[in-house]
Amino acid sequence: MVSAIGNDGPLYGTLNNPADMMDVIGVGGINSDAELARFSSRGMTTWELPAGYGRVKPDIVTYGSGVRGSALGGGCRSLSGTSVASPVVAGVVALLVGAASQSHSHVNPASVKQALIASSERLPNANMFEQGHGRLDLLRAHERLNDYTPHASLSPSYIDLTECPYFWPYCTQEMYYGAVPVIVNVTILNGMGVMGRVVNKPTWHPYLQMNGLNLEVSLTHSPVLWPWSGYLAVSLSVASSARSFRGKASGHISITISSVASGSEKPSVYDVTLPVSVSIIPTPLRSQRLLWDQFHNLRYPAGYFPRDNLRMKTDPLDWNGDHIHTNFRDMYSSLRASGYYIEVLGTPFTCFDASQYGALLLVDSEEEYFPEEISKLQRDVNEQGLSLVVFADWYNVEVMKKIKFYDENTRQWWMPDTGGANVPA
Repeated sequence: MVSAIGNDGPLYGTLNNPADMMDVIGVGGINSDAELARFSSRGMTTWELPAGYGRVKPDIVTYGSGVRGSALGGGCRSLSGTSVASPVVAGVVALLVGAASQSHSHVNPASVKQALIASSERLPNANMFEQGHGRLDLLRAHERLNDYTPHASLSPSYIDLTECPYFWPYCTQEMYYGAVPVIVNVTILNGMGVMGRVVNKPTWHPYLQMNGLNLEVSLTHSPVLWPWSGYLAVSLSVASSARSFRGKASGHISITISSVASGSEKPSVYDVTLPVSVSIIPTPLRSQRLLWDQFHNLRYPAGYFPRDNLRMKTDPLDWNGDHIHTNFRDMYSSLRASGYYIEVLGTPFTCFDASQYGALLLVDSEEEYFPEEISKLQRDVNEQGLSLVVFADWYNVEVMKKIKFYDENTRQWWMPDTGGANVPA
């Protein structure tokens, strides 16, 4: 499936469904100068935020600004939007499949996607949540698919948290001992068959001569790769022995995929390698470390959550999840420019050591707080010297009752599940 990524750029975290799904080719737009179109929605995907971090999307970008197309009344007109870019990719897929189907028996949704992203051309001044793997290249994609051998691959194909701007926001902040683990959500593409499995456990191989032992890696993955894809969650943290280390640490992750192709009884096995490099610094002072409360931010909405700006009558639903690297991206950049280090808390308040942080940031919190969290927060402020910074707007039950509406699709009245900010009293 090929789907437009959306036209809510330059805002981050505004991807449309189904383009944000891992087995779909999500397409963003560029202009005639091969620069990212301002309207093209940016990643990351937000529906995985409750489990850690979003994936890289879009997958690729192509021309979607000022493209000439047919007008209803005859003649031509200029069209713009990712809904213009995605038909370009759909046409390319049709050409690729048509050219390869007569001489190649391994054309499937995963192999086509692998050919497209492996052959794309990287845009020099855009990050991976803006451009995905880069600009569509039809001829190179044809060459890839024409020479294709069924295999598994990863997206992204490597992790280098020192490479800017492509690995934004990871590349903007070094790692250090004691920090909340950094999570990179990698997509596994299985071109060998519609269903596959990870054999044994993925393994971390530190490069001893490149300080790899200074990095601790935890891995989780999809129990089943279906259809054609799955995930590999990479959790990175600095070893206690490197609390005063400054430098680069590298290694690689190995993962083995087993899959049975259609019409075959014998499984195919393929080994994939994921290189990893990070930059490590000594642990910053407590006064420099800020903790962002992501656990109580609005996740990928499963119900009716009104926008913070109630004047937006035509689109009252807040359908984007909150995160410091998406809709609060400018805030993150400002804090980093001021010398602060920001960590993202994805667990309840009972799970962090307040003595390590200068301040806890509660920004537009909308989820409820457990009584144990409120008690601990009081102790952290009164006894541990933790500063508390709250950014909040309206929360009014009477207002929530007034902004209910009747949904014609479900034929039900929609009442907000919550509204504005929910702050522990």
